[in-house]
Amino acid sequence: MNQTKQTNLFALIFFVFFIMSGQLLYLIPIMQEIPYAWFSSIVQVIYFTVPIMGYFIWTKKNPKEVFRLSPLGWKNLLLIIVFGFAIQPLMRFLSFFTSMFFPNVALEYAETLEGASFVSTLLTMAILPAFLEELSLRGVFLSGYRRLGTWKAIFCTALLFGLLHMNPQQFPYAFFAGLFFCFLVERTGSIWASIIPHFIINATNVIVIFLPVAEEVAAMESPGNAVLLLYTGVSAFLSLPLLGLILYGFLKINPKPYTPKYEPKERFLSLPIFCVFGLFIIFGILPYLDYLF
Repeated sequence: MNQTKQTNLFALIFFVFFIMSGQLLYLIPIMQEIPYAWFSSIVQVIYFTVPIMGYFIWTKKNPKEVFRLSPLGWKNLLLIIVFGFAIQPLMRFLSFFTSMFFPNVALEYAETLEGASFVSTLLTMAILPAFLEELSLRGVFLSGYRRLGTWKAIFCTALLFGLLHMNPQQFPYAFFAGLFFCFLVERTGSIWASIIPHFIINATNVIVIFLPVAEEVAAMESPGNAVLLLYTGVSAFLSLPLLGLILYGFLKINPKPYTPKYEPKERFLSLPIFCVFGLFIIFGILPYLDYLF
């Protein structure tokens, strides 16, 4: 079994475990008694770490090489921090656009955490996703798809990142962000290049929730969709020059992709990946079709 097929098979196992683990854990009586924020944190730790540990036992790979835990250097670190804020208008625009057709799952999830402390909310919405999702996607999967070539590996990893969110509202902006995260990791050779902006994006949303004026803003009458779409669209457009400068800076500091090229090229599409697409249709699309009609 070549490396890409091996990674595809792991992707299928990963998605099945991702879908089932939370439901199975909730059947444990003690899990039903703890605050939802902590339950969610436990679920995240389990459904990411268990498959990852199984992956390393199965493949015998070196975690240091897979995760790419190399230091960034101060120039890259600075650019990445700025990037974490600069990409948010574009993600906000994509999120609002898709929320015109489907429910905003991230917002609904934040509402289920109402009453939780800032620390527990930050842990479950920002710290754990930033580390666990990046170690899985930009670590295991991006490394596993190296033999596809750099750009195909970036695309396929970002695609799985979008599919992993299991709903049509989050898929576009997760896929979009995933492309950038993969690019940053490939250019710098460090997983920190995706962990840091991922954390900044999620932590910003958590901070907004806990701002003293958050309740007053939520109680205000919301402008129409057309106005909000225009506002988020203009904000996204105005952020493009800064994003362009950041990417230019990355190309100057990191002129060559980190991932080496391999021959012969391998193919991404296979039965396990079609099964992953099927899982997304069943659990990520069908439950939301009612919102379109």
